[in-house]
Order: sequence, then C-alpha cells, then structure tokens
Amino acid sequence: MALTEWQLAEIKVAADKYLGKRNAMISEWSDQEKCEYRIEGLSVIIFERRKSYMGTGYENFDVAKATYRKTSNDWKLFCMRQDLKWHGYELDIIHDNIESVFRCVDKDECCAFWG
Repeated sequence: MALTEWQLAEIKVAADKYLGKRNAMISEWSDQEKCEYRIEGLSVIIFERRKSYMGTGYENFDVAKATYRKTSNDWKLFCMRQDLKWHGYELDIIHDNIESVFRCVDKDECCAFWG
C-alpha cells in the first residue's frame, strides 16, 4: 500500500512550511546545505543534503523518519542515532497528522534531530 494523493499533498504542504523556514535560515550562512524529504513506502524521511568535503558531490544525512500506520491512522516518529539506526522518538512518538511530525522535528526539544 502506498500513501494516498491527499497524504502526499499534506506532506508537501508541511514540508514547504517547516523545511522551507529552516532552509531560509540556513541560506543566510551557507549555500552548501539544504533540508529535504523523500518518500519510501509509507515513510517520510527528512534529511540534510550537504556539500561533500571531498569532491564536488553532495551527501545525504538522515535526520528523522515518520511512518504512517494505517490501522491506527497515525504517524510514528523516529530519530537517527549515532549507531545509524532508527529509534523511536521517546519524547513524542505518536502524531495524529504529518504537520505535527514536521512541527516536532522543527522544534527539536531535546536535540535528537538537528543536534
């Protein structure tokens, strides 16, 4: 099962609002970093795209993942830890909508996402 067109539209609106704000702040200091998202199945992965230190390419660093749970009609939020594995975001793991996920990642109360 894939996300519906309505859910994809909600994701885009939330991403434009919260990641757009973050990208505007970043662009004041550097043109070598950008926050983006991608869809993988039922998950939305938020990541930083940074200019590579070696070469001319870019590297992606995963920051957060939200997975839609159809049975409960909610989103489960994960953060990437030092072991490069996804861990449930214990402070606020379940969200009713995707905007709540983006707001939580943007707020980052315990520095689990942006450091």
